[in-house]
Amino acid sequence: MVVLKLFQNFLMPSAFIVLFFLLGIIFWGKKKSRGKTLIISGAALYLLFSISPVSDFLLMSLEEKYERLPVENIDKAEKVVLLLGGRESDVLRGSEVLRLWHLSDGEMEIIVSGIDPFTTKNEEAYAVRNFFEHRGVDENNVIIEGKSHNTRENVENVKKIVGDNPFFLVTSAYHMDRSLREFERLGANPIPAPTDFKRKRVITYGFFDFIPRGSNLRNSNLAFHEYIGIVYYQFISLLGK
Repeated sequence: MVVLKLFQNFLMPSAFIVLFFLLGIIFWGKKKSRGKTLIISGAALYLLFSISPVSDFLLMSLEEKYERLPVENIDKAEKVVLLLGGRESDVLRGSEVLRLWHLSDGEMEIIVSGIDPFTTKNEEAYAVRNFFEHRGVDENNVIIEGKSHNTRENVENVKKIVGDNPFFLVTSAYHMDRSLREFERLGANPIPAPTDFKRKRVITYGFFDFIPRGSNLRNSNLAFHEYIGIVYYQFISLLGK
């Protein structure tokens, strides 16, 4: 699993941009024209994936299907599942869980699922539980599912807990499509409650939107990560795994 994660990271825009630059430097001393071509290509790719219109386009099909959960739908489930996604996104996802918990008058059961694939510790899960407890959630209302290293394992282990009961699924909007596909594959009944939207919802772009930004490159990476994950899961499903 760790090998798969590492391989997936090498397919991110930021990874192959660096690869172009490194190869360009290597070839510069042997074949200057080829080295120059590689460096220019790396710079062009950086400019491409670091501007808002491109990163927004990549995120569009992942995020555009989902809206924030309306208040009037809060009575449709008594459980909420939070899929961990890294320290930065966990805060935003945790905040959405708190919103749902308060709307339900504190009667909702919270299931926190996931673990860092590069460690055996559940530090993020316990940090999220502490986040909830410090804001008034009873620790008995928080269940930590700490065995899952990826989305497919998240889904399989959470399904064992929730069964056929409906539940609110809280994850970043860009990750919602892949998560729902997997839950629905097992016949679960998730209700999407997306948060942490990355795409800028604008009609037209201005001059500054075409200036490269690190945040846009990161969003392009996130989109690639999801598309690769969707294709991979579809492939192994065809194999019957």
